[in-house]
Amino acid sequence: MIDDPRADVVSRQYERWRYPRPIQDLDAWVVNNWQWFDPVHAHRMLWPDREYKPDLDILIAGCGTNQAAIFAYNNPAARVVAVDISQASLDHEQYLKDKHGLWNLELHLLPIEEVSTLNLDFDLVVSTGVLHHLADPSAGMNALASCLRPDGALAVMLYARYGRTGVEIMESVFRDMGLRQDEASVQMVKETMSVLSPDHPLKSYMRVARDLEASDAALVDTFLHGRERSYSVDECIDLVTSAGLVFQGWLLKAPYYAHDLFAPPNELYPAVNALPEAKIWSVMERIQTLNACHFFMACRPERPKEAYTIDFSSDDSLGYVPMMRMRCGLDGNEIYRTDWRTALNTAQFPFVQHIDGRRTIREIAAAVAQGPGSRRGDAGDVEKFARRLFQGLWRLDFLAMGLNLG
Repeated sequence: MIDDPRADVVSRQYERWRYPRPIQDLDAWVVNNWQWFDPVHAHRMLWPDREYKPDLDILIAGCGTNQAAIFAYNNPAARVVAVDISQASLDHEQYLKDKHGLWNLELHLLPIEEVSTLNLDFDLVVSTGVLHHLADPSAGMNALASCLRPDGALAVMLYARYGRTGVEIMESVFRDMGLRQDEASVQMVKETMSVLSPDHPLKSYMRVARDLEASDAALVDTFLHGRERSYSVDECIDLVTSAGLVFQGWLLKAPYYAHDLFAPPNELYPAVNALPEAKIWSVMERIQTLNACHFFMACRPERPKEAYTIDFSSDDSLGYVPMMRMRCGLDGNEIYRTDWRTALNTAQFPFVQHIDGRRTIREIAAAVAQGPGSRRGDAGDVEKFARRLFQGLWRLDFLAMGLNLG
């Protein structure tokens, strides 16, 4: 029998060590920050077949200190319902609700395993960084699946196994040292990190986990957590399917593909890309091992696959509408996202230059073929080049794809 989640080791941790770090003012925070699954910008990843729907019913399952308030702030016509097992975290969500007049936000002290007691269902269910802390993650996933509408999307973040190797090494060190969730142990964690060699496996994680230097609660959450586990690609898919859901896809796709678009010619990437899609993901997570978090979507099996599947293997993909993702764009001949940019060559640039969120790939290819300086070749050659280019940019998280099903 599982103990009451309201009083177990995880609940006690977050009562004392509030994490993520509480945001004091959302007006200032949203200028340079965002939530990855926020439908105000991510709707085409969640629902490629439709425009943004402002009046969504959203569940934030394990809202922490800030997440639900951010969703309510950015989606004022939505109903945002949030649950958490930490009253301290909910108190800060209430502070943000009162400060910013977020009357569309409802807060509940409730474990994820008991969300069915709300007697509600939702268009979007978001649970980031929570399921891997539950005593029984499958029970949590089943609970979330039970309140998802037939055309809804479940948005999840789980710890990724291979990108957290350094973290797991240090967790084992601190367990053997008998460290606890107290100030003296946190200080010992800091001392230990300060003497690690530059080639220690933790160093690559520290370069992306910037809050470790600014927050004691982040150190506790990362190295001294009461309960957690990490997942491989196959285990993510198994967790989804065991709850009777379908794996919809990755929100952040770059870690799971062999990117031959900008890479020097080699024999590995074509061999990997010839594998089935799920096998590509599994192989590449073990080759590109820096990814520490899986961000993915799932849905109910009755949701039509053609409403969310992005597949560049057929000519149907010429009907996709490419659009820049959040904080992505063109700067001269460089395409950029928040953490990386790369130059487009003279063949690639005209295609990307025609992206406007309305034109299909077929229309862009036709415009390039008719434009100045177009190369020799028939329409089929141009369309084939366009499909490969936009597939590569989609896999690298520069682009989202809209589906024109009408």
